[in-house]
Amino acid sequence: MNKFMTLYLVASLVFLLSFLSHINVSASVGDTGDIKKTDFSKQLFMVDTTTSFDTLFQHCLTILYNNPDSTRKLIQKAFTYNLFDNQVQKARSLNLLGVTHHLQANYIKALDYYYEALSLAVELNDNNRIADIYNNVGNVNLKIGNYKEALDAFLKATKYYNDLGLTANEASVLNNIGLLYMDIKNFDKARSHFRQAYHGFEVKNDSIGMAATLSNIGILFDENENADSAFFYINRAIGINTRTDNKYGLCISLQAKANTFFTKRMYEQAIGYYYKSNAVAQSINHSYQKGFTYLGLSNAQLKTGEIKTALQNAGLAMQIADEINNIRLKQETHESLAQIYEAEGDFKKALEHFRTSVDLKAEMINQTKLHQIYTLEIQQLSQAKEIQQLEIQRQELLLNQKNTIILFIVVAFLLIIVGVYLYYHNYRYRQRASLQETIISLTEKKSRAAVEAEIQERKRIGQELHDGLGQMLSVARLNISVLQQKSSLTEERKKELLDAAIYSVDKAFYELRDISHNLAPSILTEKGFLGALKELSDQINQSKLMKVHLETYGLNGSLDNLIENTLYRAVQELLNNAIKHAKATNFYLQLVKSDSEITLMVEDNGIGFNMDEIYVLEGGGLRNIRSRVENLSGSVFVDAMADRGTIITIVIPLKTV
Repeated sequence: MNKFMTLYLVASLVFLLSFLSHINVSASVGDTGDIKKTDFSKQLFMVDTTTSFDTLFQHCLTILYNNPDSTRKLIQKAFTYNLFDNQVQKARSLNLLGVTHHLQANYIKALDYYYEALSLAVELNDNNRIADIYNNVGNVNLKIGNYKEALDAFLKATKYYNDLGLTANEASVLNNIGLLYMDIKNFDKARSHFRQAYHGFEVKNDSIGMAATLSNIGILFDENENADSAFFYINRAIGINTRTDNKYGLCISLQAKANTFFTKRMYEQAIGYYYKSNAVAQSINHSYQKGFTYLGLSNAQLKTGEIKTALQNAGLAMQIADEINNIRLKQETHESLAQIYEAEGDFKKALEHFRTSVDLKAEMINQTKLHQIYTLEIQQLSQAKEIQQLEIQRQELLLNQKNTIILFIVVAFLLIIVGVYLYYHNYRYRQRASLQETIISLTEKKSRAAVEAEIQERKRIGQELHDGLGQMLSVARLNISVLQQKSSLTEERKKELLDAAIYSVDKAFYELRDISHNLAPSILTEKGFLGALKELSDQINQSKLMKVHLETYGLNGSLDNLIENTLYRAVQELLNNAIKHAKATNFYLQLVKSDSEITLMVEDNGIGFNMDEIYVLEGGGLRNIRSRVENLSGSVFVDAMADRGTIITIVIPLKTV
């Protein structure tokens, strides 16, 4: 399995678990029930000056995870109608506004509101609220990888909670610190903090916190590739969430189990638990969690080859990401879509989604550049003038850094594009050059083979004319010359010489006919390809030189003239080789014709030859055959062994010709 995908799943689940009990909104989400999307707008427009802050805030907590945008609008309505009875309520509202942006991975906005809420909490000396906000600030820094600032904020939150005796809240921060150490691969410290957190939740009988910590411990073991222990702790978390009917915790624990199956490459089991997690998320109408379960399903189905289903689930994840405007879910979904379209072979769409994913990731990274400024502001909240000055500097720095980052990204992107283009251009140029060289080499070889075949053929014809026809004509001339020069010969002797001369001329005539027949066999026109093969076989069989066995399959109708001539000349040449060189007594000839090709296979029981010496033995005849066949885009296969005989197969495609 792709290591990157494993890390991505673990990181995604850690990101999800951090919202289970570790983002503090200064109130319990408790028994708020399910509110459908159709109710959001009603709640939004029903708010007026008669609405109580507590009622409005409770509604906000109810819809927070499903619809952060609507939550934000409701809180802004509270500011519009000044529904606050005191500054504490205002600080809680500012903190909640930060959470709405936090849930959508808009970290700069989240830190803006956390900072403003913290300023007010410090002014009010509200230590409980200060601890809550420090916990949230630590969470933001944990998400963006600012581990030093995250740990500093968590430790401050822990101190406030400890002083206030809020054991469950302190355990929540310890759980967050465990996530931090797990993120930086310090597994021993992570395990130690998770155990402390679990003990704190156990003391307070906080089932939500206990289940969340057990799930984190399971993920920790999964990170260490100890699946058995991972399943043990995750199953415990599932058991607690089931007994306490904590459906939100249950859907996250089920997803943790699905991710563990995924890392073990047990994709079918992973898909089953993603569906279970999704069903629970559906039952509580939790859009945020539904989005990540659809994303998990998409990744697992991509591994099992269910491309269309993976694409559908990625689409559902993207739809939810758009609805709740969560940047991180959008970024990870675009990343998955890039892999899906790459698997489909649609590289254009894959590249589009990959670029969007990179842009969104850059956007999240860009949002984190001001964490050091926030650290300074938080440390000096008691000095109003310095706070105001730092705020001005922060705004200027934000603008400068944003411009610098944008310029850097644009330059880097252009450099990457130019580099990719140059690399691709060079690669294509080298490919074309290599292909051209190969074509030239093959063309030269084929041209040389054709010339050599023509030379060999001319030598053979010359040899036949000289050795056969020339010799016979010489004998005839000699006999006629004797008749001309010796008039004293008896009539009987003259008749003998004349008969011998006529016999030599007849033999020369037949020899000339055979030579011309070999050059352009008219028998193919007279009797057809199959008839010509049968007559050739009969001639050999009548000569008693060798027994020819002829079998044909599918030879109905005529073939292309060029193919017929090539195959007929090949059979002639191979028969000649079997008789003269192989000293064979049996020659098996088989022709098979299909819709796409014709195959000629010959086998003899001759003395054969060593395949290692084929470059020596592949002389004029066999080389001529190979040259003619390759000119028809065909292939010649030779199977020979000394003292065993020879098998030669010729395959010629019909459609190409």
